Amino acid sequence: MASQRAVHHFVSPEKEVDAGIWTLFSGATLFLSFRIWCKVRRHYGLWYDDWILLVSWLVLLATDILITYEMATGYVSKDWDDRMLVLISISSCGTTMGQTWSKSAFAVTLLRMSNTWQRTVLWIGILTLNVFMVLKIFVSWAEYCGKSHYQNYWRMQGFCVDYNFMKSAKRVGNIWNIIMDFVLALFPWMLTWRLNISKWEKIGLCGTMSLGIIIAIISAVRQAWMDDPTTSHYDDWYFWHQGLSMVWYSAEVTGTIMVQSIPVMRTLLRDTMKTLTSKRLRDAEDGRTATHPKRTPLCCIYGGVSDTDTGHVVLQDFDTTSRKGSVSSSISLSPSEVSRAIEASRTKPLARPPSGTIWAQA
Repeated sequence: MASQRAVHHFVSPEKEVDAGIWTLFSGATLFLSFRIWCKVRRHYGLWYDDWILLVSWLVLLATDILITYEMATGYVSKDWDDRMLVLISISSCGTTMGQTWSKSAFAVTLLRMSNTWQRTVLWIGILTLNVFMVLKIFVSWAEYCGKSHYQNYWRMQGFCVDYNFMKSAKRVGNIWNIIMDFVLALFPWMLTWRLNISKWEKIGLCGTMSLGIIIAIISAVRQAWMDDPTTSHYDDWYFWHQGLSMVWYSAEVTGTIMVQSIPVMRTLLRDTMKTLTSKRLRDAEDGRTATHPKRTPLCCIYGGVSDTDTGHVVLQDFDTTSRKGSVSSSISLSPSEVSRAIEASRTKPLARPPSGTIWAQA
């Protein structure tokens, strides 16, 4: 009875998987869009790392579409037909490519900031990541020796791969991905700390470029969870666990894309703060102008000040040959005289009255 229940009462993870992978994809799309927009807006152009990230994003999109289709067309079932097996193999390869190329993009970014020996380390990381990617894809499509369930017609014919070798290759490849996450997360500290910028700028820049450490932790937790025997136990929750593993793998790819976009988005944040500051300054200036409507353009022309008690504008003529700020003459203008003077100044230059003249009040 227990075995029958285990076969016929699987818990479907379809809703949770769809919600998880598409929420993560939306976040990656938003962050990558901001990255591209910031570069195009500032006329920096796109470099190799940007194009590699775009390819990773396209692979992620195709993989998520396949996973959604799998969940909707019989993923949770006792037996998988050849169609489902091919779909699962393709989506698994897509996840592997997304992992590798998203990490390679960050390594390419660091190449521009590195010296000779650092570039050597980065190139070794890029090459080994891609070698493991090719190896894992190869064993995914090979026949497995002594395993009748893995002798399908759509697998590569003419040879077979040891099943334990396949499992070891995938496991070592996943562990190497985790190691490279930690290496790439710590690399910016070596590159940035010698720059001639302030300490806090260094910490901020290194911190944003080292957010990949979060991805390394996520990958490590996922690998430990996948290695737990209960995860692969064929019971009611078998497909639930396998489905959630897809979300974990998707989180690694989307997270890698997002953390690489944050340092570039610092320019967007800085420009936004400058715009908001300028707007506040303009609003404050407009508020001061509206609070003092009696300050006419004549005050700016002659250096006058407004007499708030009498309603007159006093124009002060400063003696440039004497001590700064001393007043040699002043002119008192009533509001009506100010209006006439402004009107006259619109058609012809305003004639300055003789020094020391006092205009009569209206």
